[in-house]
Amino acid sequence: MTLADDPHDDGALPDFAEPVPGAPTLSPPDEAARSRSKALILTVIGASVAIIAVVALVLSQTLFKQPGDDTDWAAPPSGTATGQKEYVPDPDDPDLAPPPPIFTQAPSASCSVLPQASVSQQPPGKVRGGGLQYTLPSTWGFPWGNGNLSYMEDVSGYARNVEDSWYSVVSVGRVVWPESEGAYPGSEQAAVTIFQCYATSSGLIEYFGETPVVTDYRTEATTVDGTPAWIVQATYHFDRPELTTTDQSIVTSIVVETPNGPSALVSDIAADHPDHVQDLQDIIASLEVVS
Repeated sequence: MTLADDPHDDGALPDFAEPVPGAPTLSPPDEAARSRSKALILTVIGASVAIIAVVALVLSQTLFKQPGDDTDWAAPPSGTATGQKEYVPDPDDPDLAPPPPIFTQAPSASCSVLPQASVSQQPPGKVRGGGLQYTLPSTWGFPWGNGNLSYMEDVSGYARNVEDSWYSVVSVGRVVWPESEGAYPGSEQAAVTIFQCYATSSGLIEYFGETPVVTDYRTEATTVDGTPAWIVQATYHFDRPELTTTDQSIVTSIVVETPNGPSALVSDIAADHPDHVQDLQDIIASLEVVS
């Protein structure tokens, strides 16, 4: 049926301004309803703003990334699949860095070898040379005459057998600097020079090879019996097929400013024999300054 067919239609539109008979009357919203409506509107607006901010941030870090930015978004992250940075060794780490040149190069001094015959009286149970003496361990039963220690006189030493003709040795004596080489350079330079000369002249190259691995090195100020001193020490690793119980040696040089002039301890100990290493520690701890 169309509007033209309605018998009640008089052709006029209904007047919506007048209430329809029988229809419920709506009251205006109270204040609580208005507050809830405002809260709902504000919540929707806030959520919309947050979403827009997130989208803008993502776009700024991707599509809008400028060519001059630091991050290379085309390159995969370095390191592992979890995004951890790749480990780069610290070249200044003493456990990773190569040893200082004083432990690897030939000495710059001439390594003058002086008459070394001992002239000091040997107290019972002690080994004395120059202005130093140490307590002799009971297991060290071999008197040792080096004859090739540089810049030292009045030298006394003892040794302990490692295997076959290989020995751990500790010697003490007076430090003497020839006038032809200038004035005594002080305990630090003297300890470095004596260390280098001993390491080469005592057979480091002949017995340990031309390029030994050097670890546990140190060169630093110390004291001996309350007296200023300087110690230079390092462990040399070598390959000698005829040796079955050792392949590393601790070389030590300590110069002490004793009252009657500088004196030194020089030693070469089997580093892989704990009892020999302990003997060296005990010997150094027992060092006494004598006149």
